[in-house]
Amino acid sequence: QTKKKTGGNAMRPSFKIELKQPLSKRLVDVAQFEHNKTSLAAATTAGKVLIHTPHEQDPADQIRLLNINRNISALATGRLSKAHDRDYLFVGAQTTLLAYDVRDNRDAFFKDTPDGVNAIVVGRLGERDEPLVYVGGNCSILGYDARGEEAFWTVTGDNVSAMAFCDVEEDGQLELLVGSDDFEIRVFRDEEVLLETTETDRPTALAPLHHAVFGYALSNGTVGVYDKPGARRW
Repeated sequence: QTKKKTGGNAMRPSFKIELKQPLSKRLVDVAQFEHNKTSLAAATTAGKVLIHTPHEQDPADQIRLLNINRNISALATGRLSKAHDRDYLFVGAQTTLLAYDVRDNRDAFFKDTPDGVNAIVVGRLGERDEPLVYVGGNCSILGYDARGEEAFWTVTGDNVSAMAFCDVEEDGQLELLVGSDDFEIRVFRDEEVLLETTETDRPTALAPLHHAVFGYALSNGTVGVYDKPGARRW
């Protein structure tokens, strides 16, 4: 919709689209599956992934649907190697993880995940040389490398409900924020828990804001900001 800035010019949308597909809440990400072409990836309630690339010249190429044929529980995009020139699509279902190369229309790898897939993030944790795709499930967090090999494993107190990266220690290296059903927000440096704090309900979203500052949302509707766990800003 067009909105008016106070004392400014009208804001106009860069594009708009009717997806005609009911989408699953929070299962959406932005990626570059091809060089210099930005796409929107979103899970539908029918077990598909919709990929919208608005800047394709041919309208027929602007929307693609990938049939996952599973109840999608998590979705993320990212690169698992410094050598990669494009993002992969990561799709979690009840007990599986799919890494998909959208450009080449092929599976990069497929993994059984008996502990489930509730949340996915892609990034380089701590001093690791390469990024991993981290999967949060039932009391566990697994990390897979570009070959689909397990390169990280740790446990947490309950079912993982949200994850994000943040430089909590402000040392230029990323830690892993993990929210779980036991109302806890924990900070992991590799397999070690650095900090933890108890909230009033289950964390449903975590987001880095600036340096050690991150935002959170709870299932009871609470939102807030921490400087680090235990130091709530508001």
